[in-house]
Amino acid sequence: MRDPIDVHGALAGLRIPESVALHPGGERVACVLDGVAHVAALDGRLTALPGEGHALTRWLPDGRLLLASGPDRIDVLDQDLRPAWRGAVDGEIEDLVPGADGTVLVRLADPGSERDGSHLGLRVHDPSDPFVRRPGGRLRRLAWFDPASPSPAAREIPLPGLTVWDADWRDRRVLAVTSEDETPAGYYRPRLDLIDAKTGGTRTLHRTSWQLNRPRLAPGGRVAVVVEGLSIVSGRILRADLDTGEVRRLGELDDVTDLGWLDEDRLWFAGWSGTGVHGGVLSAADGHVIDRWTAWGTLGGRDGQPSLSVDRTGRVAAACWETAGQPPEVAVASLARGDWRQVTAVNGGLAELAVGQEELTWTGHDGLPISGLLLTTPLPAQDTRPERAERPERGGGPRPLVVIVHGGPTWLWSSSFAPAESAQLAVPLAHAGAAVLLPNPRGSSGRGQDYARAVIGQVGDADLQDVLRGVDHLVETGHADPRRIAIMGLSYGGYLTAWATTRTARFRAAIVMSGVSDWLSFATASNLAGGFDPLYHAGADRTTQEGRERLAARSPVYHAAEVTTPTLILHGDQDRTTPLGQAEQLYRAWTTAGVRTELVVYPREGHELVEPAHRTDAARRVIGWLTGGGVL
Repeated sequence: MRDPIDVHGALAGLRIPESVALHPGGERVACVLDGVAHVAALDGRLTALPGEGHALTRWLPDGRLLLASGPDRIDVLDQDLRPAWRGAVDGEIEDLVPGADGTVLVRLADPGSERDGSHLGLRVHDPSDPFVRRPGGRLRRLAWFDPASPSPAAREIPLPGLTVWDADWRDRRVLAVTSEDETPAGYYRPRLDLIDAKTGGTRTLHRTSWQLNRPRLAPGGRVAVVVEGLSIVSGRILRADLDTGEVRRLGELDDVTDLGWLDEDRLWFAGWSGTGVHGGVLSAADGHVIDRWTAWGTLGGRDGQPSLSVDRTGRVAAACWETAGQPPEVAVASLARGDWRQVTAVNGGLAELAVGQEELTWTGHDGLPISGLLLTTPLPAQDTRPERAERPERGGGPRPLVVIVHGGPTWLWSSSFAPAESAQLAVPLAHAGAAVLLPNPRGSSGRGQDYARAVIGQVGDADLQDVLRGVDHLVETGHADPRRIAIMGLSYGGYLTAWATTRTARFRAAIVMSGVSDWLSFATASNLAGGFDPLYHAGADRTTQEGRERLAARSPVYHAAEVTTPTLILHGDQDRTTPLGQAEQLYRAWTTAGVRTELVVYPREGHELVEPAHRTDAARRVIGWLTGGGVL
């Protein structure tokens, strides 16, 4: 057993390759490490580029490298990675989309606009004093520029009253996911628009009560595709005929998170598959799968979803890849086979921290199979081979059990080296001797839309029963000591943790991180309000008596009298997704009911903790709470 605080401190040194982009010729890969752009050769040689504050890397079709350097600056490097062009935009760059003709679309956020929980639940920096908000005043906009032009000025695309969440760029036309509401709540009521870059003329192709992501225009410009799913989008592919206006589902694939055109006839795709990932190639005409592979691991990408970067031939893909036994690294694979090979080794020294990990399946209250991951005994120091991490040996009798519930609720735990959510505590807790259960109850991604949507109108009900059944399974199979069980989670996982303590007294300790405690106040205070809550509460209307009763019935603060579980509450004071008031309400409700409770508020932090000192402090407090509560 290792000291869990030491393990947590070591994991803080993980270097996560972000914005992985494969050169069009397939011979090298760009990425961002620790805020600095790097280029890796396929033999593993890694070169850091001058400067810092890099956020995005993209390759132009001719092999020049495109960088977002700081919040509002764009740099183009020539084929020898020497500075060739520089421009700036009025706003914070969120995405750069190279076109086939060498022009670049920029998606940028106005100062003061809202970020969702996947992006720390903060506002984009705005120095205004006082800060003033008006509807439609702080948008996500589009502009474009031509690096071949001697003028570095970006040209804004006029889109009055619309905010843009995602976009593609081809032949001076934009395919965009937009909404009239500029807050993240608007993302839950999206539309798919085709936009003329010169005039801003907009043609709406599709409106939906689900969510849209990864719009992609086909070569030739007559067809478009987009992913339609739930919340943090993992879903089905829609195909839009731009001549007829027909929009239909393309094929039977589900849990797709990224896709792109290889040519007019074929698409590549990537996404979740159970607690792993899948990818491959399909027909753009009927969705017939030409090649499909699955792998047990995690492909990193934008919004934490599996993403790929594919070369111009469609043969090679690149991504950030990790498994239970291998830390994240830049990796390449055959697009058709998914045979991932890591080409960097920036985290090689941390592989010894790998713990045993396996997928478990149990039965929900209605017979539905439910799955999750179990993390247990650390591997011996002398044997850190990846295959050992995926086939752990059990032993030592029942262990203390810590259940960590993921956020979303439409999200998941996937097999990874050090699951990041909930302050990256899963692996340290396993090193402390606990069995760590990472459940994927109904509502989770990776099992198709029917499974994900099964939580709608049932939050805190069927999904909590799935989690508790997982606990029962581990107790019955001798993995877990029924006298030493704790539950914790972040965001929706924080909600389900607090809610669980109102339904059962079986947990000796609970930790609520950035959680929801009152759906009534959430419905007006959160930056998701009016989007998330009508969807997941199946239209419960806070303006009616019936709606208020439905929301209160699933809100922990109104059920404090049933709680006996000691509860630690951790929250950032700048969180706009689950505002601090949620934590303060929970603290007051629990303490008034006589429950042993502690509230810790971290200044400058949003929906998740990012400052190293705060993350270390949170780890110490969580370990201390579990130890003092008799769990560890």
